Amino acid sequence: MSRPLRKTSERSAGWEFLALENVSIRLGKPLVFKRTNWTWRAGEQWAMLGPDGSGKSLLIEALLGRVPVIGGEVRGPNEKPGGEDSTTAGDIAHLSPRTQCELAMQESSFYQLRWHGGLEQSPRTVAEFLSQGSVEAHNPFEVDPRRGNPRQFTRRRRQLVDWLGIRSLLRRRLIHLSNGELRKTLLVHTLLKSQSLLILEDPFAGLDAATRRKLAHVISRLMRGGWPVMVATHRVEEIPAASTHLLLIDNHQVIAQGPKAQMLALWRKRFGAGRPQPDCRFERKPAAPSVGRASPRAVRRRAAPGQPLVELRHVTVTGARKRILQDVNWTLSAGQCWALLGPNGAGKTTLLNLIQGDHPQIYSADIRLFGHPTDSTQTLWHTRQKIGWMSPELHQHYPAAWETFEVVCSGFFNSVGLYQPCSRRQRAVARQWLLDLGLARRARTPFGGLSFGQQRLVLLARAAVKQAPLLILDEPCQGLDAAQRRTVLAAVDRVVSQTGASLIFVSHHEDELPRCITHVLRLAAGRIREVALKPRGGFMQNWCSRRPRPC
Repeated sequence: MSRPLRKTSERSAGWEFLALENVSIRLGKPLVFKRTNWTWRAGEQWAMLGPDGSGKSLLIEALLGRVPVIGGEVRGPNEKPGGEDSTTAGDIAHLSPRTQCELAMQESSFYQLRWHGGLEQSPRTVAEFLSQGSVEAHNPFEVDPRRGNPRQFTRRRRQLVDWLGIRSLLRRRLIHLSNGELRKTLLVHTLLKSQSLLILEDPFAGLDAATRRKLAHVISRLMRGGWPVMVATHRVEEIPAASTHLLLIDNHQVIAQGPKAQMLALWRKRFGAGRPQPDCRFERKPAAPSVGRASPRAVRRRAAPGQPLVELRHVTVTGARKRILQDVNWTLSAGQCWALLGPNGAGKTTLLNLIQGDHPQIYSADIRLFGHPTDSTQTLWHTRQKIGWMSPELHQHYPAAWETFEVVCSGFFNSVGLYQPCSRRQRAVARQWLLDLGLARRARTPFGGLSFGQQRLVLLARAAVKQAPLLILDEPCQGLDAAQRRTVLAAVDRVVSQTGASLIFVSHHEDELPRCITHVLRLAAGRIREVALKPRGGFMQNWCSRRPRPC
C-alpha cells in the first residue's frame, strides 16, 4: 500500500530522498547512462532538462522499475537514515504523453469514435474519472482497503478542478474531450494521488497559454509547500520557478547536475543562442526533394489563387450538452496559410474535423469543400484525397507496430496503417521525404521504436507525401525540443513553397508558427474572435488589427 504524500520538510534536511548509485541501463544491446550517480536530498526540488530523444523518459522508467537496471542500486525515500522502506513504482505518481495515449486508447479504439454517440466503449465521465475510487484504484479483492479521508479528497479535488478550470467538463465523457481538455483532466487525476513522489513529464504540452500559467502556479505551490515534484521537460521556460536543482540529460547520459542557476548557465553555454545550431539533430540538413515536387498533372489540378477551398456559412455544432461552434462564417482560399489559434475547448478540433469530413454534423451544415457541398459520402471521400493532415489524436491512435516507411506510405490512402501496395513512384516519394527529414535510417524501425519527436516528423511526412492542395497540421510541434521545432517549421515552409498547398496550422505557442503564415483565425468559446492578416516581416504579437473583421 502506498504511503500518503508527505512534505520533504517533515524529514530532516539533507536526508537522502531518492538516489541512483552506479546505475547503468540496458537499451537493447548497448548500455546507456553508464555508472550514473545522483542523489536527491530532502528539502531539494529537482527538475530534468534535455532535448527530445536524450533519454529523459528512459531514466524515469528506470526510477519506476520498468526497465532493467544493470548493476548499481536505485534507492527511494527512506523513513529514516538506514531505514528499510524504499520507493517502488507504486509510490510514484507519473504523468507523461504516453500516459495520455494509454488513457485515450482505453476510452476509444479509433480516433473518430468521439463523434459517434452510439459507439462509445466507455461511459465514464470526467467526474467519474476523478472520483476517489478511480484515483486511488484499489484492488476490488483487497480486504479492508485503507482509503484516504473522503472529505479531504473532495476538498482537494474541488481546489484542483478550480485551479485548472475544468469544472465545466465534469459532466462530459472522456471520449468527447479535446487533446488539451484531456491533458488537463489527467493532470488533476495525477495531482490527486497521494504518493511519495510526483513526476510530471512534459506536463505543459497541448495546453494553452493561460492553462500553462495556471499549471506552473500549481506546481510551484506544491513545491513551496514541501511536496517532492520533478518536472521533466525540453523547454527551459517550463522549469518550475521553485525548483532548486537541475539534472541535465543528453545522448542518454547525465551530463551535469547541481544547483539550478549553475546548470542553466551551463545549458545556455552548451545549447544556447550563442552557439551555432544545425537545422535538425538527425542525419543531414534538409534539402528540397526533387521527387517531392508537384507533377505537371498535379499543378494543372491545383486551384487558382483566390479560389475558395473551404467555405463555412453560419455553422453551428452542438454536442455533449453544449454548443461547440456558434455561427461560424469563414473562407479559406487557395494560396492562403492560416494560423488557427484559441484556448483549449475553443472549438478548434471540431472545426478541423468538419473540414476533414470526420464529424457527423457535416451533412447538415452549410459547408463547401473545394467548391462542392458536403451532402454525400462520395463527395467527402473525394474531398479527403485533397487533404493532408496530422493531429495529436492520430498520433495517439497510430499502431506502434507499423514500420516507419509504411506509416509515411499510408498517407497516400488516408489510412491508419498500410493495407494496399504502393506504386513505384509513391514508394520513391515516401523514401525521399524520410531522407529529407533525416529519418532514412529509421525506415524499417517500428513506429513505436522512435522517439516522440521522431514520430511527429514521420506523421508530418505522412501528411505531405501525397502533395495535397490543403494541409491541416494540428499542433505538429507539440512535444518537440527547440532544434526539432525549427526543423518542423522549416519543413512546413518548404512543403508549402514546393507544392503550393494552402495550410491550416494549429499551435498554442504563437511564437512557433511557420514563416508562410498569411492569416490568423482566433476562436474562443466556439465563436470567431479575430480574423487578421499577418504583417509582412512582423511577429505574432504585432497583428495589424486586434478587432475581428469579416472574412
